[in-house]
Amino acid sequence: MKTVLDIETDVDSVVSSKRYSLQIAGKTNLHEGIHKAVIFDNALELVLFKDKKIIHRVSLSPDRASFHRTLQNTKDKISLICKRLNISEEELDYQQTPLSAWKKIRYKSLILLKMIYTMCIPTQWIIAYKAIDEDQWHKIIPESDIFQADPFIVYKDNKYYIFYEELQFEVDRGYLKVAELDIDNGQLVNAKTILKLDYHLSYPQVFEEDDQFYMIPESYQNNSIDLFECTSFPYEWQKKQTLIDNIQAVDSTLLKTSDAWYLFTNEKVKGADFDDELVIYKSNDLFTQAFTRLYEQPVISDVTNARMAGNFIQRNGEIFRVSQNCGKRYGYITNINKVLQIENGYKEEFVETMKPTQGALGQHTFNQEHNIMVVDMEIARFDLYSLKRFVGGNLLRCFEIILRK
Repeated sequence: MKTVLDIETDVDSVVSSKRYSLQIAGKTNLHEGIHKAVIFDNALELVLFKDKKIIHRVSLSPDRASFHRTLQNTKDKISLICKRLNISEEELDYQQTPLSAWKKIRYKSLILLKMIYTMCIPTQWIIAYKAIDEDQWHKIIPESDIFQADPFIVYKDNKYYIFYEELQFEVDRGYLKVAELDIDNGQLVNAKTILKLDYHLSYPQVFEEDDQFYMIPESYQNNSIDLFECTSFPYEWQKKQTLIDNIQAVDSTLLKTSDAWYLFTNEKVKGADFDDELVIYKSNDLFTQAFTRLYEQPVISDVTNARMAGNFIQRNGEIFRVSQNCGKRYGYITNINKVLQIENGYKEEFVETMKPTQGALGQHTFNQEHNIMVVDMEIARFDLYSLKRFVGGNLLRCFEIILRK
C-alpha cells in the first residue's frame, strides 16, 4: 500500500549528488513530471529517496485545467513533505527546467481537449439504491435545479430513512434533508429539511448510540466538526457540542470500538487538499472527553484512497473503510479497504473498487443498512435547464481559463 512511509525498496535508476532525491510522476524534472501526470496519469505521485531507497511516497490530484495551479500545488506539497520530515528543500535533488515550446503547445492542446470533454457535459448528482442481492441500481432523479448527494441510510420501525445533502444550483450552498425511501415506487417521500445554516453542509453521518441518534455533518466552512442530536426522529435536530474546533475538514466519520471512539477525517492544510490525506482523532468518551490527534502525521497521503466515502462497514468482527479515489477527478470512484490495525501504526489493505455503473460518471458515497445499499451518482443531464445552467456557468469558466492562458 502507498500508506507505508518507510518502504525499503532499492532504486538503481536514481543517481543523485545529494542525499535526497525526488521523482515527480516518475520524472526527475518537476515540469516534465507535472506535464506527464496532468495528461496521462490518474494522480500526481511524488516519491522521495534517501541513499537510493524510498523513504516517503505521496500523491495529489493534478489540476487538469491549469499547469500553473498544479505547479504551485506540487511545490506546496514538496514544502510540506520537507517540513514534516525535517529536511531542507535545498537538500532535495530534482530539476525545474521549463517545458520546451513544443511540449507547451502539445500540453495546451491536450488540456483544451480535456476541458471540452469534461466541462461541456451538464451533470447532476443523484441518489440511487438497490437491495443487496440485486444487480441494478434504482435511480432517484430530482428536479433539474438541485442535486442530491452523500446519502446515509437508517432502518427504523420497518422503514428506511435516507439522510442526504441537497443543493440548489442557483444558491450553491448545501443543506441537509431526510426522506423515507419508498421502495415500491422508487422514490423519496415525506422529505423535509432538517438542517440549513449560513454555511455549506453536506455528508450527514448519522449513527445510533444508546438508542439515541446523532449526526456529524460536514461543516468545513464553519471551521469546526460538530455533533448534532436528534430530539424527535427523524426531523428534529439540535447541536449538542463541537468535537473539534479551528479545523478545516470534510467527510468526518466516527468509528466506535470496544475501547475508544475514532474520528477519521480529511483535513486541509497548506500543501494538502481535502482529497490528499487521512488523519485520525481519538476520544475515550464521545460526550465528555476531547478528541486528540492519534498520529502527528497523516495515516494516508494518497489522493486515490484518502478521502472518506461513508460509514464504516462492520461484519463478522471485521471493519471496512469506504474511501474515495479522487486522483482522476473528485467523485470518481469508491474503494473498500479492510482495516487491519488502528493503534500502534494504522494499517489497512485494499479489497475492491466500486466503479460507477449504468451510465453514471462518478460516485463518492456508499452506505448500507439492513438489506439496502445507497450511493450517489453523477449523471449527465441535457434538459433545457441543465443546458442553460451549463452555458451560463461551465462554458463561461472554460473561456475564462482559455483567455487567462
